[in-house]
Amino acid sequence: MAASFVTIQKLRFCDTDRLGHVNNAVYAVLYEAGRVDLFQSLGLLSGPLGVVIARLEIDFLREMDWPGEVRVETSVARIGTKSLHMRQHLLLAGAVVSCGRSVLATIDPVTRRAVPIGEDWRAALAPWQVADNPTS
Repeated sequence: MAASFVTIQKLRFCDTDRLGHVNNAVYAVLYEAGRVDLFQSLGLLSGPLGVVIARLEIDFLREMDWPGEVRVETSVARIGTKSLHMRQHLLLAGAVVSCGRSVLATIDPVTRRAVPIGEDWRAALAPWQVADNPTS
C-alpha cells in the first residue's frame, strides 16, 4: 500500500490455538489495533465523534506463528458522508499474511446515530488516503 500508517503489534502465546498457530480471531484484533492507533495518533478519538465498525472482511493468506511481531499497515480507501472505508495488511517477517477491508461509521456517542464526517477528520485522514481498490 502506498500511504500506509504503520503500527507494530507483538504476538502473544495466548493468541495461538490448539494447532499452534495464531487464531483467526486475532487477525481482527490486530486490524482493530491498527485502526485505533491511526485514529489516536491523529487525535480523532478524543473528540465528539465515535467510530463503530459496520463491516469487516478478512482474507487469510498465510498462517502466523508465535512468537513474532506483526506489522499492521492501515490506509483510508474512501471517506464517505458518514463512513470510512479502510484497507489494511498484516505482515509477518516481511510477508503479507492477510488483507483486510472494513467500513466504519462515525456516530454521535449520545444518540448512537450516524453523523457526517467533518472537514477536520477529512483533513487529518487525507495523508493516509489511497485509491479505493477493493481487491487490495
